[in-house]
Amino acid sequence: MKILIADDHSLVRYGLKLALHNYFKDSQIDESWDGTSVRAQFALHSYDLLLLDLNMPETDSTILLQWIREFHVNTKVLVVSMNDESIFGKRALQQGAHGYLEKDSSPEELAKAINTIMNGKRYASSNLANILINDTLTGKSANPFDRLTAREFQVAIYLAKDYSVTQISEILQVQYTSVNTFKRRIFKKLDIENKSALVRLADAYNLG
Repeated sequence: MKILIADDHSLVRYGLKLALHNYFKDSQIDESWDGTSVRAQFALHSYDLLLLDLNMPETDSTILLQWIREFHVNTKVLVVSMNDESIFGKRALQQGAHGYLEKDSSPEELAKAINTIMNGKRYASSNLANILINDTLTGKSANPFDRLTAREFQVAIYLAKDYSVTQISEILQVQYTSVNTFKRRIFKKLDIENKSALVRLADAYNLG
């Protein structure tokens, strides 16, 4: 396998590389640390697997994942993140990732996740799988952020990080008025009145 590790922490990349070599000894493993370096690596190589962190500097992981799914359709994507899987795991799978794994998982679970998705299946931890099943059976989620569309969730994350509407419109390359519309919808769906309330709600659900 040809594998690309995308994470901005060198120690994390080192640990993942050691684990991968233990289980997939003949693999070629490259490293990147932000969206720009990921794109640069893909310009040079094709990869069977991308291990993708959601939090890298100057990188919108949603846009990066969309780019991978559109232009590198044969690459499997396993998100490896410290973000709460009950929120970000569901989102990542909905956006086209083949699996989601929290960073405190064991090397054995990492190997299991990779084997699962390389065999053409999706991977979710037992906890995430139970959440997905429960949401399906009940027809609803206890998490208010699940009421948001993918774009609304993306905008909500930036707002919670104190980005202005102008900054968000530039990052996402959408009109200022569109971001304002998303903002109003977010506040209505979450039943909040302002950005301060959004920040508190985001903290309560560990959105980082």
